[in-house]
Amino acid sequence: MSTQDSSKQSLAHSNEKKGKRKSRHCDLKDQEGVVCDDERHGASFVSDRVIIPNSSKHLDLVGKALCRKHYNKLIVNAKKIKTNYVCSHPKHQVYMSSARSSTETKTFIKVPERLIKCLEIEQGTMICRRCLYKTDDDPVYVRSPNYLPPPERISKEYIRNFQGRSYVLRNDIIYSQSEFQDWSLRIMNYVRNLTKQSWVSGNLLVLAF
Repeated sequence: MSTQDSSKQSLAHSNEKKGKRKSRHCDLKDQEGVVCDDERHGASFVSDRVIIPNSSKHLDLVGKALCRKHYNKLIVNAKKIKTNYVCSHPKHQVYMSSARSSTETKTFIKVPERLIKCLEIEQGTMICRRCLYKTDDDPVYVRSPNYLPPPERISKEYIRNFQGRSYVLRNDIIYSQSEFQDWSLRIMNYVRNLTKQSWVSGNLLVLAF
C-alpha cells in the first residue's frame, strides 16, 4: 500500500470517528427560544461524560445533537446561573429593617449546626449572613438553653507585632514570646551572614578567573 493510500485511509477513518460525534442537524431545532446555527456549524452529540445542569436535565440531552447556540445556552451558560436563595431565619424581616444596605442580605450560607435547635429550623436551611451575625447578638437566642456560641476567635492579647508583621503567640503552646523573638533574630543574623559569605565567595571566584 502506497503512502498516499495510507494517508487517505487514515483521513477516512478520522472522518468516520468525527461522524460519530457530529451531526448535520440539531435535535432541538429552533426550540427553547434559540435560533439554531447548525446549518453553518453543524451539531455535536452530547456524551454521557458531559455534566448536565439541573435546569436542563428535564430535556434529556445525553445522546442528542445540539448546535453551538443550544449547547451554550443549555449546558455552558446554564452552569453559571446562580440560584436565588431566600433567607429562612425566623426573624429575618426584623433584622432586615435595621440593615444599612441591601448587600448585607445578599450573601447566604447554610445554617450552622450549632443554631439548628435554637432557631428550630431544618439542617441545610439557607440564611443570610446578617441574620447569622444578629443571632449571636440577640438576647432572645443567646439566653436560650439550645444556643451554642460560635467558635472562640483568637484573642487580641495573643497577637504581637514583630518586624512589621503580626504573629499569634501563646505561652502555653510551643514557645513564649521572648523565645520566638530570640529565635527570629538568630535566623535573620544567620541569613545575613550566609548572604555575605555567598557574595564574598562569588567575588573571589571571579577574581580567580
